Amino acid sequence: MQVTDKRIHQVKIELSLQECKTLRRAIDHYLALYSHMDSKEKLQIEKQIDFDTIRTMASHLQLVETSDIVEQIRTGT
Repeated sequence: MQVTDKRIHQVKIELSLQECKTLRRAIDHYLALYSHMDSKEKLQIEKQIDFDTIRTMASHLQLVETSDIVEQIRTGT
C-alpha cells in the first residue's frame, strides 16, 4: 500500500492482508466513535487529525483487501 501525505511525498507501508483488515476495522471504529462526539470534542480532535486522510486510508485499505481476494480467486490460491 502506498500513502501520499501532504508533508511527505510518498511513504510505502507493507502490510499483510490480515493487517490491512485489522487496521481498516480500527479506523472504521474510530470514525464511528467520532460521529457520536459532541461539537466541542470534534473541534479539538480536528485540530490534531486530518479526517479526510483517515477516511481515504480506510477506503484504500478496503480496495487492497478486495483486490487481494479477487487475485486469490483468479489464481486459485
